Amino acid sequence: MTELRSCTSEIILFFLDGESYLTLDCCRAVRVITHSCWPTMLSALGFTAEEADVLRGYCDAES
Repeated sequence: MTELRSCTSEIILFFLDGESYLTLDCCRAVRVITHSCWPTMLSALGFTAEEADVLRGYCDAES
């Protein structure tokens, strides 16, 4: 969870900028949260289900 908090600004820029990328550490945190812990955790943190799906898809493709 701490790892995800540390990359929240990265995630926000990813959606606002459209050209940003997520670091491997951030993607690792997204994958752990969405696959191993609580799939709805990103929604609980204020991201929409669609945004969570985009993050999951981006990070799964990066691995």
